[in-house]
Amino acid sequence: MSYHIYTTDGIILKRTPFGEANILVHILTRDLGLIMASARSARLYVSKLRPALQEYAFVSVSCIKGKNGWKVTNVVSKGSFYFDYPQYSHKTMSQITSVLMQMIQGEHPHKEVFEIVKNALEFLRTVSEEYISEFEALVVLRILKELGYVVNDSSTEMFLNDEWSEVLLQKTKENKVTIVGVINKALKASHL
Repeated sequence: MSYHIYTTDGIILKRTPFGEANILVHILTRDLGLIMASARSARLYVSKLRPALQEYAFVSVSCIKGKNGWKVTNVVSKGSFYFDYPQYSHKTMSQITSVLMQMIQGEHPHKEVFEIVKNALEFLRTVSEEYISEFEALVVLRILKELGYVVNDSSTEMFLNDEWSEVLLQKTKENKVTIVGVINKALKASHL
């Protein structure tokens, strides 16, 4: 039986070991959405997949959809959103991952969500510790908007564009109570 190989860009959100040397990875992909894929023998030292299958890695991943789910056949690292990033940013990455895994249900393409997360993580390297909570709120607000839980109204309009800048983080700080209220309302409405 022949399988179609899907190749797309992705961000490794979570990596869980299972079995003797296997890995289960949650990957936010540009074209497939959030998928869970197994990588056989990927924890072995000689594995070609091992170096690229790290949490918060930006990768080009090739997968096949088998009867028991997705399987990673090849992966090429395009960079890391973890190494060379400030220590204080690691918790924020974890929080964003938690929101993504909670809010994205099923395997549906979410190209806009992928671009938001990728661009946000690229910008995160430059965010000072002073604005890290504002950065997190801004990312979560944009993710929830793309998933349909936040409407674009006058109170949130300036925060829902594609811009990432320190000026925007300052404006987020000034309007944080409103933004957090919108986020909490959206999370409550999702029933997830």
